[in-house]
Amino acid sequence: MSYYSELAQNLRKRGCEEDQVLTVLHEVKDRAEAAGTTPEAEFGTPEEKASKHSGKRARSTGQTTLNVFGFVGVCCVVVYAIWPGLFDFKNPVLSNFAGMIALLVLLVLGAFVAGFIDSRLPKGFEAPRSEADR
Repeated sequence: MSYYSELAQNLRKRGCEEDQVLTVLHEVKDRAEAAGTTPEAEFGTPEEKASKHSGKRARSTGQTTLNVFGFVGVCCVVVYAIWPGLFDFKNPVLSNFAGMIALLVLLVLGAFVAGFIDSRLPKGFEAPRSEADR
């Protein structure tokens, strides 16, 4: 993951809105290019740079996405607990644990989707070519 993707992810986790994320990324890119150094040499790690910023949101879009996947998974467990015959599984493992399997699959899938959502670069920002190749 590039410096800019990690910085965007850390800023979102700190509650920054997309316009704040975009502004900070442009600031980092411009100062690093003007100094002729890497962003890490100029600002430190993405975590250190993000620690100087905070936002109003309680949770990032990725965290909200993971919550939705988890809620749907819990709904699967409840539906299967109430109506186990709704899904007529012949396999004994599936028939006993279908709700829990669905929950686990949805949580794993949700974690991947949430990670992608939080680490993406915002629209309107293009990382320098050398950073994009990493």
